[in-house]
Amino acid sequence: MSDSQRPMWPMVWPWQDGQGKTLHWRDALQSRRFSIAYLSLIGVFYAIFGLVSSSCSTSSSVIICDFVFRPYNLFDAPHIFVVSLFTSIWFHNSSDHILLIVVVIVIFLQSAEVRIGTKKAMIAMFSVQCMAAIFMTFYLYTGDYFYPEDGWYDYGIRGRNYMGGSVGLFGVVGVLFSQIERPFAGALFYSGFEYWNAHIYGGASMYVVLGHVTAFTMGFILGQYWLRLENKQSLTDELN
Repeated sequence: MSDSQRPMWPMVWPWQDGQGKTLHWRDALQSRRFSIAYLSLIGVFYAIFGLVSSSCSTSSSVIICDFVFRPYNLFDAPHIFVVSLFTSIWFHNSSDHILLIVVVIVIFLQSAEVRIGTKKAMIAMFSVQCMAAIFMTFYLYTGDYFYPEDGWYDYGIRGRNYMGGSVGLFGVVGVLFSQIERPFAGALFYSGFEYWNAHIYGGASMYVVLGHVTAFTMGFILGQYWLRLENKQSLTDELN
């Protein structure tokens, strides 16, 4: 994608292609098969299990709590830690939580899938989900090591769990905004949202906000890397 081909704004309507042209409904569905599959699966799990309480007080929560992400499992149960990187994304703990996920899928994930392709959208989501979770785990352990008197780090490790795919999704958002005409303006727009989410609306804890920002940054770097590879390949094709 050359600089002249970069879109000014990354989002497209769910029935359009990357150039803003209306697609036949079959083509629209085919071009967004990952977004539709992910949205459908979290809907099925929500219908079966409902929302999961952090205390695991209900019978359905007890089942799901075996699959949510807990940082301390990195050392206490590494196999569960690895498995939970992929299972925790399917469950949610509040109506605001699942609403955020649905909005990000409908607005951003499907747009990214059209612009960068299904394969790259899936790679971005799952790789960033894993890398950001591992990074945040080490961050919390490092903070707990150097500041043991500060209970914030210990609580983030042992006092709560994490679920939902927002971290991976914001990694995809980072890729999406990295490939527009003014990528850093896109990053600034995202920063404004995250500030609102943390300090004005209060929709997410600082643990989650830091995870989102980490994921967006990783996705942004990944998107820039892919963009440079595409430009290099285009230049090679032109020379040949």
